[in-house]
Formats: sequence, structure tokens, C-alpha cells
Amino acid sequence: MCVCLLGLPGSAWAQNAGSHNQAAAEALFSEGRSLAGKGRYAEACPKFEASQQLDPGLGTLLNLADCYEKLGKTASAWAEYRNAIPLARTAGSKARLDLATSHAAALESRLSKLTIRVSSAASAVQGLEIRRDGVAVLQAELDSALPVDPGSHKLEASAPGKQPWSTTVQIDTDGANVIVDVPELAEATSAKAAAPVAPDSAPKPNEPPAERAGSTQRTVAIVVGAVGVAGLGLGTAFGVLAKNSWSDAKSQCSNYPTACSPQAIELNSTASSQATISTVAFIAGGAALATGAVLWFTAGSKSSNQGVALGFGPSAAYVKGSFQ
Repeated sequence: MCVCLLGLPGSAWAQNAGSHNQAAAEALFSEGRSLAGKGRYAEACPKFEASQQLDPGLGTLLNLADCYEKLGKTASAWAEYRNAIPLARTAGSKARLDLATSHAAALESRLSKLTIRVSSAASAVQGLEIRRDGVAVLQAELDSALPVDPGSHKLEASAPGKQPWSTTVQIDTDGANVIVDVPELAEATSAKAAAPVAPDSAPKPNEPPAERAGSTQRTVAIVVGAVGVAGLGLGTAFGVLAKNSWSDAKSQCSNYPTACSPQAIELNSTASSQATISTVAFIAGGAALATGAVLWFTAGSKSSNQGVALGFGPSAAYVKGSFQ
């Protein structure tokens, strides 16, 4: 990229900025240019960002776009080049107009896109909020393939009275087209639930306190252990389903994860959801088994005489208190 076109901050369209802001913006711009000249783009980009925020200028904007492009942040670079086009046209700078237009066009074919889909049942939940990388997603953005920078992106969904949901999407190649389906959020569960008591676990008149506590604790240990086994079984089942779905998706792509048929993209999304369920089930099952083992082997010990409650969370099971 020609230095003569990018070497000036160009603040002609930001004359309302105060002198302090202009001085700070100029200093930051110079630092950014120096760092970029040494190939230290990860440090240069924040300098250009701050300079542009303090005193917007066409030259700063083009430097920022070039910096993003050097870092491989294709969507960010494309957006800034596109923003520069009308400014260069207004300024009557044909050289900068041609530069911004050509680079935007070259980047457009490399853009990776992310589509966030929400079913009608999920979207009907009152107060539903979806975030991408911590930023709220607008309703109009849903179901649209929007450009994103390559790398890791975190998606979250939350609503009052519902369990929050999140997933991380990794986009590693240019031109990728990824679809993520936000599931219907489950009802929020109480932090604590009363432990079920077996009929034969009621205290017997002549049974010593230590034996009563041990008998009750072993009963709870069996219940928690059974929950753990069920969780591991569920995790295994969904793990197999996810593996089969991914295999079917790859078979319909000439160069996975790109060049895939619509059915392959749908299968890939299904596999991702199945894998998430499998992971949560394995974590919950393992936690429940571990808790059951601790309860069984500590039954009757004095350390457990403090009131009891059994609780379950999205990925854990726990027992708290005593069995006296």
C-alpha cells in the first residue's frame, strides 16, 4: 500500500474536535505509523483506533483498515475500507478512493460469514437476549449471513427465568460460512432440591444416631450414583450421534468445512448441538458419580453431621450438610 496515501491523518472532516483531542490523535497516529512500519500491527491497530476516535480522519481510517488487513481481520478491514469510500469521494481524492475501492473489493471474496438462527419457539421467550462476543445481537441481524473476522467467537443467550446458554464458534479459514442455531432455553432450576428419602431410611427407634446417618447417606449416595450413570449414558449416546452427523456432513463437502451443500451445513449445525449436549451430560454424570462415591465412603463419619440437601445444576450434582 502506498505510504504517500496513508501517511497523513487527514482530519479535514473533523474540525469540531478540540485542540487537545487533535494533539493526542496526532501523537497516537504517529505512534501507530511507527509500530506498523516495524511490522508490529497488533500494537499499531489500537493506536489508530484511539486516534480515529479522538479526531476522525480519512488518512487515519485508511491506516486502520490496512492494519486490520495485515492482522488477518478481514471483516474489520473490509468495513473500514467501505467507510472510507464515501469520505474519499467527498474529499475529491481519486487516489484514496481507488485505493479503498480496490482493497474492499479484494477482501469481499475472502470474507467469512456467521449466521445466527433462532427458532420461533426460542424467540417467543420474553426478554430473550443474544450476544456475540459480548455485544447484543439485534433482531434484524438474526438469520443473516454477516461478515466476521476469522478466529474464536462466543455466542450467548439468556432470558429471565431461563438457564443461560453459550457456545464458542471457531472460524479458521477465509470464505467460511458457519450457521449456529440457538436452542430453546430450559427453565431455570432451583439451586437446591430436597433429597428423595427411601421408605426404609426413616429413623428406627432403637437405631444409634451414627447408624441412622450412615444408612441415610448411603441411600442418597445410591441415588446420586444412578444419576451419574444415566448422565454418562446420555453423554455417550449424543457423542455417537454427533460423530455420525459430522461424518455425514463431511461426506457432502468437497473441501470441508468449505464447499458444502446446504444439507451438509445443516448436519454440521446438528452435530455441534449434539456434541454440546454430550459434553454437558458427561460433566454432570461424572460430577454425580464422584459425589456418590464420596457419600458412600464417608457414610457414618462424624464430619457429615451438619444438615443435608441434594442439588443439581446444568453440569454438576452436589450434596451439602448432615445426615444425623
